[in-house]
Amino acid sequence: MVRTTNWQSIHGRTVRAARQARGSVAVLEAAATTIAQAVPFELWAGVLLDPVTLLNVGGCYRHGVSAAWLPRMLDIEYREGDALSMPGLARQAQPVGTLSAALGGELERSLRYQDIYRPLGMADEMRLLLRDAGRVWGALVLTRSADRPPFSAAETEFAARLSAPLGRVLRDTLTERPATPGIETRSLVVLTAEYEIVTRSGTAAAWCAELAETPDCGTGLPPAAYGVAAAALNSGSGGSRVCVPTRSGGWAAIEGWRLETGERPQVALSMGPASPPDRIAALMEAYALTPRECQVLTEVVSGAPTAEIAGRLTLSPFTVQDHLKSVFAKTGVRSRRELVGQIFFPHYLPALAQQEAGAGA
Repeated sequence: MVRTTNWQSIHGRTVRAARQARGSVAVLEAAATTIAQAVPFELWAGVLLDPVTLLNVGGCYRHGVSAAWLPRMLDIEYREGDALSMPGLARQAQPVGTLSAALGGELERSLRYQDIYRPLGMADEMRLLLRDAGRVWGALVLTRSADRPPFSAAETEFAARLSAPLGRVLRDTLTERPATPGIETRSLVVLTAEYEIVTRSGTAAAWCAELAETPDCGTGLPPAAYGVAAAALNSGSGGSRVCVPTRSGGWAAIEGWRLETGERPQVALSMGPASPPDRIAALMEAYALTPRECQVLTEVVSGAPTAEIAGRLTLSPFTVQDHLKSVFAKTGVRSRRELVGQIFFPHYLPALAQQEAGAGA
């Protein structure tokens, strides 16, 4: 255990390392590496979360449990439920929790401890939500071996202080993704209820490589796909859909539907380029704009003057200006010209071009 006088120093180094990283996965890597100087652990995973649904949309997993355990981990998370779930932790005021504290030290009451951690010689787990602007953008999951003591209150407090600054850094990475993936066609994958692949279309392997943490993901699926599948299987006749950052720097959409096929259900997954609405919605979430601010932004990008915007949205010109000032502050610009340059050209223009190309095909 490090001395108490080192907490503040390591906190500062962690935030600086995250700010210097490029891309969401690199942010998670940098943060976990530095946190380990204050909070030791054996395994860790960095999870990217959809801020609306809290579904898994990717992340950094190569330092955690092996890929063979991942479907079971996500099945417990989204279908069966367990102590210290991401949605449950997100409802709490404290952004961090440990499995030992949540269960009063009785780890055997946890499904993931019984089925995953205990067979691997692991024991306590800490989950740190990365929050900013009232949303959860990701999480760090730290796991200790059975020969170490549980995470302490001091370690939990130290981790909690990193939630907001790391959440802000992670959210900022999502506004820097103007590129689109090079794969143009969607793929379809059908899975059993045990996540075994029944059939898949020709582009499925390419999409799996595009969405995986590394291009070589073997015969399995990327974590985000398993998360959507688990949520779809748990949703009755409904489905689930998330917008996912890709390895090439763009956005993809994964959608899942439960299929009733005899005694055991199956799930169909569609993976493909994110639609213009998908991309714009993800961008607006990343900038933490309110619904009204999104409306004003859309009008500004289309070239509408203040009086026209006020008329369309049934607002006073002064209220439109107030919303616009807030948009400027959140997006880091100082004028309409900068706003159009930052939002329209890298984000809206490629989306519209793709939409027009699809319509003309």
